[in-house]
Amino acid sequence: MQISALFNKVNAIPAFGIAVAIICKCNTVTFANPTKPVLPTEIAFRNQLLLQLFAHAHFSGWRAVTRPPLLLRVSRGRQNQMQISNLNSRPAFTLVELLVVIAIIGILIGMLLPAVQSVREAARRTQCANKLRQISLSVHNFESAMMRFPVNQIGPGMPDGSGGYGPGYYSWLVPLLPFIEQNNLHQSFALEQNNGDGNGYRVSETHTNALAVSTLVSTFICPSDQPNLENSTILGSANPAPGSYAGNAGWPPYATGFSGERATPGLFNGMISLHHPSADIAWHIKKVGFHSVTDGTSNTALVSERLIQPGNSSDAIDNGDKRLRSLCILARDETLSEINQQLSSTHAHIFESAHIGRSWSSGWPMVAPTYMHVQPPNGLIGHYADDSSRDEGHFMISPSSRHPGGVNLGLADGSVRFVSDGVSIEVWWAVGSRNDGRANTFID
Repeated sequence: MQISALFNKVNAIPAFGIAVAIICKCNTVTFANPTKPVLPTEIAFRNQLLLQLFAHAHFSGWRAVTRPPLLLRVSRGRQNQMQISNLNSRPAFTLVELLVVIAIIGILIGMLLPAVQSVREAARRTQCANKLRQISLSVHNFESAMMRFPVNQIGPGMPDGSGGYGPGYYSWLVPLLPFIEQNNLHQSFALEQNNGDGNGYRVSETHTNALAVSTLVSTFICPSDQPNLENSTILGSANPAPGSYAGNAGWPPYATGFSGERATPGLFNGMISLHHPSADIAWHIKKVGFHSVTDGTSNTALVSERLIQPGNSSDAIDNGDKRLRSLCILARDETLSEINQQLSSTHAHIFESAHIGRSWSSGWPMVAPTYMHVQPPNGLIGHYADDSSRDEGHFMISPSSRHPGGVNLGLADGSVRFVSDGVSIEVWWAVGSRNDGRANTFID
């Protein structure tokens, strides 16, 4: 068929021209004739035909056809195929375009990663709060059964007359085990023996309690903390398992309160009482229950979290987190504010710093799961130079965590709140005491 005759038919049938123009909008169309190769003259003919069809469709009123016509070329790989390709299209990205795309992707990833990490940390903080709530409720159940809160044994048991010692150095978390569905673990402890070799706090692999003390209890570990599980160098070859949560032990006995109103040595005013099985310490109170919380359970702290010492050497501890370096201060009667002033201008001791949080089952003050309300959350920690912190249990551990901006705190009423590092220090002191007379100190 002649080209002019074909054009006349196309002009006579505008719809046909429009249909062909629509076909021309495709990016690639392949015509194949398996029996006859495509000649260059036929390519020129079809290209001229497509140009005329496009012009007819465009000037006949179908203005949507604005792209250039698609022309035919012979594929190099197969001479019996013909492709329709846009002469103005580019086969690939340029190097500049590729770099721009990579840069944009990098920026998007940089924007998304902090958001993902923030969501993950929020989930871990919620898990931590749930664990604190579980511990708080188990304390409630314990108090209902025993009419008192669990006791933290800070020293060894009494000699039994045969070279051994009675029960001692058990933390308050050990008697709590049956109330958090860990009764089997509780029964594996030889509670009639000292929780340490001889009258000491270290536990060897030959001790009856070796397996029990080395058991890691997930309820006692904050999801945001990553503790060092190698504790044999510090606490004995049984390698005791660490714990993140600590009970409120109130104020140290040397503290005279806010402004000197408290007599010294001040009687124990916390929630998890301290007890030395083989010594009589005047300021200790063995039996503390809900009847003792005169400031109100919603205004009194019960349990919080604190970091676990990861360092196993002097250099690792000294160059580590300052929240895990115990500062040595003079033992003297002074206000809580004056104690904090001492803590801010003294030096750290490696021995007292080395044990923090390394054993959830030991009640020895250097490692015990207890804390005090002296410094604010994530503040400094300290001990007294006369060794009374080690002997009597008033080791001034401050709550600390890996959660940005604060710590989770379980109140005596069973609720859990996130307390900011910037909480009013007076409110923090008051919440640490169950009977200081400041009942209107609820943490917002």
